[in-house]
Amino acid sequence: MKKLLTISVLTLLLITPSQADDIRDFQIEGMSIGDSALDYFKENEIKSRTKGTYPSDDKFYQIGFGNKFDTYELVEFHLKKNDNRFIMYELKGKTKMEFNKCLEQKKIVIKEIKEILTKVSEKNYKSDYRKKYGKSFSEVTDLNVEGGSIRIYCDNWEEKYTEMNGWDDSFNVSASSEELLLWLDNEAYK
Repeated sequence: MKKLLTISVLTLLLITPSQADDIRDFQIEGMSIGDSALDYFKENEIKSRTKGTYPSDDKFYQIGFGNKFDTYELVEFHLKKNDNRFIMYELKGKTKMEFNKCLEQKKIVIKEIKEILTKVSEKNYKSDYRKKYGKSFSEVTDLNVEGGSIRIYCDNWEEKYTEMNGWDDSFNVSASSEELLLWLDNEAYK
C-alpha cells in the first residue's frame, strides 16, 4: 500500500496538466510551452548555459537546468535564436529511474494525461537510436494534442554507454510545440 501511495504521489508531482486540450496548457515543473524562461530564471542564468545546437540549422537551441526542481533532476527547454523574450518551444523533464519501474510509471502517466486531455492521438514505438548505441533503446509514447505533442519515454542504456557517458536509465516527459517539431523534422538535420 505504501508503494502504491508513493507511486500515486510521484505521478501527481511529475506532471501537472490542466483541463484542456492544447499543448500550452500542459505543465512541467509549473512551466508551459509559450512561457518566457525569464519568468523562472534570470537572464544571465539563461545566457550562461551551454547551448545544444543542431547540425544543419541554428534557429533553435536547447539549454538545461538541474538541481532546481522538486520533481525532475533535469529540465531542458528549446529557445529560438535571437529571441530576447526567451519563449519556450519545448520543455523536457528527466529523472533517473530503473527501466522496469519507469515502464510502470509511464503507463500511469499516460493514463492520467488521457483522462484530462480528451483530444489525444497516441503512437507507441521502440526507438533503438538507429543502433548507434549498441543494444540501448527507448520505449516511447507520443500523445499528439492541439499545437504539439507530449512524449513520455523510458531510456534503457546498454551498460557500456552508462559507464562511458554517465547515461542512466531514465523517465522522460517532454512537451513540444508544433513549430519546433516541424523545424526538427524539416530543417535541423538536413
